[in-house]
Amino acid sequence: MNTDPPFDAPDSSSALRAGLISGVIGLVVVVVVTVLVGRTHIDADAVRAIVDRARPVPLLGSMLIMSAAFLFLGKRWSVLFPAPHAPPGRGLAAILCAGLLLNSALPGPVGEFGAAWFAHKRYRVPLGMSLATGMGARIIGMIMAALAALACWIWARPPVPPEYATPIEIAAVLVGLLGFGLLVVLIRPEWMTAISHLTVARFERLQAVHKTVEEAADALGAIRHSGAAALVQCVSWSAIAHACVLAGIAMAAVSLGSAPSPSGLLFTYATTTAAVIVMFALPGSQVGWDAIFLALLTTTAGLSLPDALAIAIVVRVQQLVIMAIGAAALTWLARTDTP
Repeated sequence: MNTDPPFDAPDSSSALRAGLISGVIGLVVVVVVTVLVGRTHIDADAVRAIVDRARPVPLLGSMLIMSAAFLFLGKRWSVLFPAPHAPPGRGLAAILCAGLLLNSALPGPVGEFGAAWFAHKRYRVPLGMSLATGMGARIIGMIMAALAALACWIWARPPVPPEYATPIEIAAVLVGLLGFGLLVVLIRPEWMTAISHLTVARFERLQAVHKTVEEAADALGAIRHSGAAALVQCVSWSAIAHACVLAGIAMAAVSLGSAPSPSGLLFTYATTTAAVIVMFALPGSQVGWDAIFLALLTTTAGLSLPDALAIAIVVRVQQLVIMAIGAAALTWLARTDTP
């Protein structure tokens, strides 16, 4: 039996328009600020050199590799659903594309809740379970990214200029602590309920939110006790998805004639991916992501500002393509409730 959604899902065309406008504006802001800050480093000759070195076919291939990560993210999410629920990975991947579009089109973490709602609506799984498994999959991916960033800093030591060594080391430690904190949440989800009791539950108008938190905590607890096989599969699919994005970024850099430090590129990707949990709740979070990505590419991966900006543009264009796929997914989700 269908129920009314907790939010009004936007029309796919309007969501796509809003998402693309938001993404393009964010990209323009990053480019303009970068050019103004680095005006002594970016000139017509530098841009012309990048264009001359660029190889279009491998560049397109890099975006396809990054986009393929969503298929594995869908599989990562699907393996966490307890029996008898078994949403297909490809369907969940389409829902994740729609979630990315909603996150860009609307303020706040609408995409996170929207993806959970669409999985609940499409595959008839409890909403709390849908939200919890999505949260669990995302948390596992962020734990892996955060701990990878810390491990990379400790054992691989990206080539960082001396003047940036201390702040980046502090950032690496903070990201590592974030990873351990998320691991605690995954292991002890009942703490989520306790915190919600002390905060959200005190407000009558937020009782529905508190109930969802309780359901999510219960489902996360079920995930914890669902057995090692599901968690191992989740970690494996997450690792493959991370590898796709990292390989795509590396291929984009090579296609543009750049030669980033492998350890620096790994640290940059892992740190910015882990930082998403801090930024995704804020409107325009993609601008913050791009800013961190650019800063780390120039300080840890050894790239010039023009090269780093070119790579950031390629990554952002790839995200805009995923938003277009997300618009098609919204149309599909609105057409029917069940497979």
